[in-house]
Amino acid sequence: MKDICIKIKRPKNSRHALFICIVVLSVFSKNVNAQLGIKIGTTASSFYYTDINPVPYKGFDIDLRPYLGFDIELVQTGDQKPLFSPYVSVFYTFNLTKRLGLRPELGFTQKGVNFSQFDYERIIYKVKISYIEIPLSVTYQILQKENSISELYFGGYAAYRINAIKKVASNNSSIKKIKVNSVSNFDTGLHLGVNYKHKFFLIDFRFFMGLNNIFEKPENWTNIYFSTQKTKITGINISVGYEF
Repeated sequence: MKDICIKIKRPKNSRHALFICIVVLSVFSKNVNAQLGIKIGTTASSFYYTDINPVPYKGFDIDLRPYLGFDIELVQTGDQKPLFSPYVSVFYTFNLTKRLGLRPELGFTQKGVNFSQFDYERIIYKVKISYIEIPLSVTYQILQKENSISELYFGGYAAYRINAIKKVASNNSSIKKIKVNSVSNFDTGLHLGVNYKHKFFLIDFRFFMGLNNIFEKPENWTNIYFSTQKTKITGINISVGYEF
Protein backbone atom coordinates (compact mmCIF):
# COMPACT_ATOMS: atom_id res chain seq x y z
CA MET A 1 0.00 0.00 0.00
CA LYS A 2 2.82 2.35 0.87
CA ASP A 3 4.55 1.70 -2.44
CA ILE A 4 1.36 2.51 -4.37
CA CYS A 5 1.16 6.04 -2.98
CA ILE A 6 4.87 6.79 -3.17
CA LYS A 7 4.92 6.03 -6.90
CA ILE A 8 2.17 8.55 -7.59
CA LYS A 9 3.62 11.71 -9.14
CA ARG A 10 3.31 14.90 -7.18
CA PRO A 11 -0.18 16.27 -7.90
CA LYS A 12 -0.94 19.85 -8.85
CA ASN A 13 -2.64 20.47 -5.52
CA SER A 14 -3.41 18.73 -2.24
CA ARG A 15 -7.10 18.12 -3.03
CA HIS A 16 -6.20 16.04 -6.08
CA ALA A 17 -3.67 14.08 -4.04
CA LEU A 18 -6.16 13.30 -1.28
CA PHE A 19 -8.83 12.26 -3.80
CA ILE A 20 -6.42 9.83 -5.47
CA CYS A 21 -5.41 8.32 -2.14
CA ILE A 22 -9.04 7.95 -0.96
CA VAL A 23 -9.94 6.06 -4.15
CA VAL A 24 -6.92 3.76 -3.84
CA LEU A 25 -7.59 3.03 -0.17
CA SER A 26 -11.31 2.45 -0.73
CA VAL A 27 -10.66 -0.13 -3.44
CA PHE A 28 -7.95 -1.79 -1.36
CA SER A 29 -10.15 -1.96 1.76
CA LYS A 30 -12.96 -3.70 -0.17
CA ASN A 31 -10.55 -6.30 -1.47
CA VAL A 32 -9.37 -7.20 2.04
CA ASN A 33 -12.82 -6.86 3.65
CA ALA A 34 -11.59 -4.17 6.07
CA GLN A 35 -13.66 -1.69 8.06
CA LEU A 36 -13.29 1.72 6.42
CA GLY A 37 -13.44 5.06 8.24
CA ILE A 38 -12.77 8.75 7.72
CA LYS A 39 -11.47 11.47 10.07
CA ILE A 40 -11.37 15.23 9.81
CA GLY A 41 -9.90 17.71 12.26
CA THR A 42 -6.96 19.98 12.93
CA THR A 43 -3.21 19.71 13.40
CA ALA A 44 -1.33 21.95 15.85
CA SER A 45 2.42 21.81 15.24
CA SER A 46 5.72 23.60 15.82
CA PHE A 47 9.47 23.12 15.43
CA TYR A 48 11.78 21.46 17.93
CA TYR A 49 15.54 21.02 17.97
CA THR A 50 17.33 17.87 19.15
CA ASP A 51 21.03 18.68 18.75
CA ILE A 52 21.18 21.74 21.04
CA ASN A 53 22.00 20.98 24.67
CA PRO A 54 20.83 21.83 27.20
CA VAL A 55 18.57 24.70 26.04
CA PRO A 56 18.99 26.78 22.87
CA TYR A 57 19.81 30.43 23.32
CA LYS A 58 17.42 32.03 20.88
CA GLY A 59 19.00 34.18 18.22
CA PHE A 60 22.35 32.41 18.42
CA ASP A 61 21.85 28.64 18.56
CA ILE A 62 18.71 28.76 16.39
CA ASP A 63 19.42 30.02 12.90
CA LEU A 64 16.85 29.33 10.18
CA ARG A 65 18.14 31.91 7.69
CA PRO A 66 19.80 29.40 5.33
CA TYR A 67 16.46 27.61 4.91
CA LEU A 68 13.85 30.39 5.11
CA GLY A 69 15.75 33.50 4.05
CA PHE A 70 16.90 36.63 5.85
CA ASP A 71 13.34 37.76 6.58
CA ILE A 72 13.26 35.19 9.42
CA GLU A 73 16.18 36.90 11.19
CA LEU A 74 14.16 39.10 13.55
CA VAL A 75 11.25 36.78 14.40
CA GLN A 76 13.27 33.58 14.93
CA THR A 77 14.45 35.02 18.26
CA GLY A 78 10.84 35.17 19.52
CA ASP A 79 8.60 32.49 20.93
CA GLN A 80 7.13 29.90 18.61
CA LYS A 81 3.37 29.53 18.42
CA PRO A 82 1.53 26.43 17.20
CA LEU A 83 0.45 26.42 13.58
CA PHE A 84 -3.17 25.27 13.27
CA SER A 85 -4.09 23.63 9.97
CA PRO A 86 -6.55 21.04 8.57
CA TYR A 87 -6.20 17.29 8.85
CA VAL A 88 -8.16 14.73 6.79
CA SER A 89 -7.59 10.99 6.54
CA VAL A 90 -9.15 7.67 5.64
CA PHE A 91 -8.31 4.45 7.48
CA TYR A 92 -9.21 0.81 7.76
CA THR A 93 -8.96 -1.53 10.74
CA PHE A 94 -7.89 -5.16 11.05
CA ASN A 95 -9.06 -6.83 14.27
CA LEU A 96 -6.28 -9.31 15.02
CA THR A 97 -7.74 -10.47 18.34
CA LYS A 98 -10.66 -9.41 20.53
CA ARG A 99 -8.73 -6.33 21.70
CA LEU A 100 -5.64 -6.04 19.47
CA GLY A 101 -5.77 -4.50 16.01
CA LEU A 102 -3.76 -3.01 13.16
CA ARG A 103 -4.77 0.27 11.48
CA PRO A 104 -3.15 1.65 8.30
CA GLU A 105 -4.17 5.21 7.46
CA LEU A 106 -3.79 7.61 4.58
CA GLY A 107 -4.31 11.34 4.82
CA PHE A 108 -3.52 14.94 4.07
CA THR A 109 -2.01 17.20 6.72
CA GLN A 110 -0.21 20.51 7.02
CA LYS A 111 2.56 21.12 9.55
CA GLY A 112 4.91 23.95 10.40
CA VAL A 113 5.33 26.82 12.82
CA ASN A 114 3.97 30.28 13.58
CA PHE A 115 6.51 33.02 14.38
CA SER A 116 3.98 35.88 14.17
CA GLN A 117 4.39 38.72 16.68
CA PHE A 118 2.07 41.53 17.76
CA ASP A 119 3.81 42.99 20.84
CA TYR A 120 5.32 46.10 19.24
CA GLU A 121 4.24 45.82 15.61
CA ARG A 122 2.26 43.52 13.39
CA ILE A 123 4.49 40.79 11.98
CA ILE A 124 3.03 37.74 10.25
CA TYR A 125 5.41 34.85 9.67
CA LYS A 126 4.08 31.32 9.20
CA VAL A 127 5.76 28.29 7.68
CA LYS A 128 3.31 25.72 6.31
CA ILE A 129 4.30 22.34 4.80
CA SER A 130 1.66 20.15 3.13
CA TYR A 131 2.09 16.37 3.32
CA ILE A 132 0.47 13.17 2.15
CA GLU A 133 0.92 11.06 5.28
CA ILE A 134 0.80 7.29 5.82
CA PRO A 135 0.48 6.34 9.51
CA LEU A 136 0.48 2.72 10.70
CA SER A 137 -0.79 1.97 14.21
CA VAL A 138 -1.12 -0.97 16.57
CA THR A 139 -4.39 -0.56 18.50
CA TYR A 140 -5.54 -1.96 21.83
CA GLN A 141 -9.12 -1.65 23.08
CA ILE A 142 -8.97 -0.44 26.69
CA LEU A 143 -12.77 -0.09 26.92
CA GLN A 144 -15.39 -2.41 25.47
CA LYS A 145 -19.10 -1.80 25.95
CA GLU A 146 -22.18 -2.61 23.92
CA ASN A 147 -22.11 0.58 21.82
CA SER A 148 -18.81 2.15 22.91
CA ILE A 149 -15.14 1.34 22.36
CA SER A 150 -12.01 3.22 23.43
CA GLU A 151 -8.60 2.45 21.98
CA LEU A 152 -5.03 3.26 22.90
CA TYR A 153 -2.74 3.12 19.87
CA PHE A 154 0.86 3.78 18.87
CA GLY A 155 3.00 3.50 15.77
CA GLY A 156 4.84 5.48 13.15
CA TYR A 157 4.24 7.43 9.97
CA ALA A 158 5.87 8.33 6.68
CA ALA A 159 5.06 11.67 5.02
CA TYR A 160 5.55 12.83 1.43
CA ARG A 161 5.83 16.59 0.90
CA ILE A 162 3.44 18.19 -1.59
CA ASN A 163 4.57 21.79 -1.17
CA ALA A 164 5.97 24.26 1.36
CA ILE A 165 5.24 27.96 1.69
CA LYS A 166 5.82 30.81 4.08
CA LYS A 167 3.29 33.58 4.69
CA VAL A 168 4.97 36.91 5.45
CA ALA A 169 3.66 40.40 6.23
CA SER A 170 4.71 43.37 8.38
CA ASN A 171 2.84 46.40 9.67
CA ASN A 172 0.07 47.22 7.16
CA SER A 173 1.44 45.25 4.24
CA SER A 174 -0.59 42.46 2.65
CA ILE A 175 0.34 38.84 3.32
CA LYS A 176 2.66 37.33 0.72
CA LYS A 177 2.90 33.61 0.01
CA ILE A 178 6.44 32.56 -0.87
CA LYS A 179 7.53 29.06 -1.87
CA VAL A 180 10.16 27.41 0.35
CA ASN A 181 12.54 25.19 -1.64
CA SER A 182 14.72 23.87 1.17
CA VAL A 183 12.21 21.44 2.74
CA SER A 184 12.98 17.72 2.46
CA ASN A 185 10.70 15.58 0.32
CA PHE A 186 10.12 12.97 3.04
CA ASP A 187 9.61 12.87 6.79
CA THR A 188 9.06 10.07 9.29
CA GLY A 189 7.99 10.03 12.92
CA LEU A 190 6.29 8.33 15.83
CA HIS A 191 2.82 8.85 17.26
CA LEU A 192 0.74 7.91 20.31
CA GLY A 193 -2.99 8.39 20.53
CA VAL A 194 -6.31 7.51 22.09
CA ASN A 195 -9.82 7.51 20.67
CA TYR A 196 -13.40 6.93 21.76
CA LYS A 197 -16.06 5.48 19.47
CA HIS A 198 -19.80 5.42 20.13
CA LYS A 199 -21.57 3.29 17.53
CA PHE A 200 -20.13 4.67 14.27
CA PHE A 201 -18.89 8.08 15.47
CA LEU A 202 -15.47 8.64 17.03
CA ILE A 203 -13.27 11.29 18.63
CA ASP A 204 -9.51 10.95 18.23
CA PHE A 205 -6.52 12.60 19.95
CA ARG A 206 -2.95 11.93 18.74
CA PHE A 207 0.50 13.22 19.68
CA PHE A 208 3.25 12.96 17.04
CA MET A 209 6.99 13.60 16.95
CA GLY A 210 9.03 13.86 13.77
CA LEU A 211 12.38 12.07 13.56
CA ASN A 212 13.98 13.68 10.49
CA ASN A 213 15.53 17.05 9.80
CA ILE A 214 12.83 18.72 7.69
CA PHE A 215 15.29 21.06 5.95
CA GLU A 216 17.97 20.40 3.35
CA LYS A 217 21.12 22.44 2.88
CA PRO A 218 20.57 24.92 0.04
CA GLU A 219 22.92 25.03 -2.92
CA ASN A 220 24.28 28.43 -1.89
CA TRP A 221 25.24 27.16 1.58
CA THR A 222 28.15 29.10 3.10
CA ASN A 223 30.35 28.60 6.14
CA ILE A 224 28.89 31.57 8.00
CA TYR A 225 25.98 29.36 9.06
CA PHE A 226 28.13 27.17 11.26
CA SER A 227 25.58 26.94 14.10
CA THR A 228 22.54 25.82 12.09
CA GLN A 229 20.75 22.98 13.89
CA LYS A 230 18.53 20.05 12.92
CA THR A 231 14.90 21.12 12.83
CA LYS A 232 12.05 18.66 13.40
CA ILE A 233 8.27 18.92 13.82
CA THR A 234 6.08 17.88 16.73
CA GLY A 235 2.44 18.46 17.59
CA ILE A 236 -1.03 17.00 18.02
CA ASN A 237 -3.98 15.93 15.85
CA ILE A 238 -7.52 16.36 17.13
CA SER A 239 -10.23 14.92 14.90
CA VAL A 240 -13.71 13.47 14.68
CA GLY A 241 -14.63 10.58 12.45
CA TYR A 242 -17.08 8.02 11.18
CA GLU A 243 -16.69 4.27 10.52
CA PHE A 244 -18.77 2.79 7.70
